[in-house]
Amino acid sequence: MTASDTSGGTPGAALSREFMDADMTRWEAYVSGGQPNTKLRARIFFVCLEDNFRRPRWTAHSSGSVPEASRALAAMSDSDLEQLLRASQALD
Repeated sequence: MTASDTSGGTPGAALSREFMDADMTRWEAYVSGGQPNTKLRARIFFVCLEDNFRRPRWTAHSSGSVPEASRALAAMSDSDLEQLLRASQALD
């Protein structure tokens, strides 16, 4: 598991994660959204680090909460992230 920790060293609080899919393509995953008392849910976004022309992708996190989605992202295995990536949709 490779984590990019930009949180100042707080354990489990990585703001983004890098992982490699089965095709050996590197991706960055991060959480955004999830405004309280709205229909907006926390989303996990995927950005390809090797192909700038590949559209970013996203999927809604089941909790709808940015802190919970961020903790889940930090705890996910690379294979879990790859499964989410496969189930994600292209960003419009």
